[in-house]
Amino acid sequence: MLAFIVNQFPRQVAAYFLRELLGLLDSGLDFQIYSLLSPPKGWKVHADAKPLLERVVYPPAPGDLARHALGSSAMHPAKVTKMLARIAWGHRSMPNALAKSLAIVPQSLAFARDMQARGVHHMHANWATYPATAAMLISELTGIPYSFSGHATDIFVHHAMLREKIESARFVVTCTRFNRGYLADIAPERADRIRTVYHGVDLPRFAQNGTPRVPNRILTVGTLRACKGIDDLIRAIAILRERGVEAELEIVGDGEERAALETLVRSLKLEGKVIMAGYLPQEEVIPAYHRAAVVALPAHHEDHFGIPNILIEGLAAGTPVVCTELPSLHELIEHGTSGLFVPERDPAALADALQRLLADPPAAARMAEEGRRRVAQSFDMKQTVAELAQTLKNAVAARAA
Repeated sequence: MLAFIVNQFPRQVAAYFLRELLGLLDSGLDFQIYSLLSPPKGWKVHADAKPLLERVVYPPAPGDLARHALGSSAMHPAKVTKMLARIAWGHRSMPNALAKSLAIVPQSLAFARDMQARGVHHMHANWATYPATAAMLISELTGIPYSFSGHATDIFVHHAMLREKIESARFVVTCTRFNRGYLADIAPERADRIRTVYHGVDLPRFAQNGTPRVPNRILTVGTLRACKGIDDLIRAIAILRERGVEAELEIVGDGEERAALETLVRSLKLEGKVIMAGYLPQEEVIPAYHRAAVVALPAHHEDHFGIPNILIEGLAAGTPVVCTELPSLHELIEHGTSGLFVPERDPAALADALQRLLADPPAAARMAEEGRRRVAQSFDMKQTVAELAQTLKNAVAARAA
């Protein structure tokens, strides 16, 4: 049996991971999902996530959790003490991350017992931060091998103990060739065990189904954080309207920047022209891609990594994309052929690119078609999930043998 360790399941974001889990289930992989955090009451759940809920293991109630932690610590005092010391030393320059890493130790100790009782053969942590820390601790206690997936800020920003995790993991999965090169530079002797598996998309599900495009509708999707550059996108809409282009913007997602973005919309007198749709489940996001004339993501280079799933999904839906030139994006987009790159923090240049596509629908359609071809070539979920499934099955089989 395989154990996935995640920060929280289900989540309102990370639809790509949900797609992966469902694909892995269809492949015949038997797994449990260990969620370090329980979802809050009233959490909105993807319809697709509901079949997986019976496979989720949550931490025990606080009193039981404390008993589990004390029991495990009493059974393995030297191992627990050594691991706590390693975590403290490894996070010495990141006190906030240290506090959070120590906070997941009790859950990890409880999960270790549960995994042993269930006969787990291999663990795979989704994210190189707290899930991988939990996997490393559980492996230290139980001998169960682990692997992890590293994606974005978890390897480029919050990278405490990253080299140690790469060296102790059976293998590492990452979502772009650029990321793989970065991780290989950190642990060159483990380069042969670092694998690129793109985040796949269900092409038939995202295929255009006849939903009419809304003329001049721009769409962006994601957590509302400053690194997304959505404020620049709102300003670009204001510039377009000043030029006489009747552009409108739909923002799907929620987050810490929502109030600031709403204030900006009011200050630019764009009420009714910028739609703050909030969080939508995947089954409602796909029609939003189909309605849009352009998908845009003017993300900031220093805080955004990998290939944003919004771009893969937009192209899979047959919608042209405009984005900033993030390091990994050349693995998907060629400027002027399968999308448009724009400089970051430049609303005027962003408005120019959007206007270019809105003014020439045939050219926009050709870019979208080429983008979808590239998605079908390298990001088809059937291909990516099959590759990941085989890797994980091999790991489980190696331990079971």
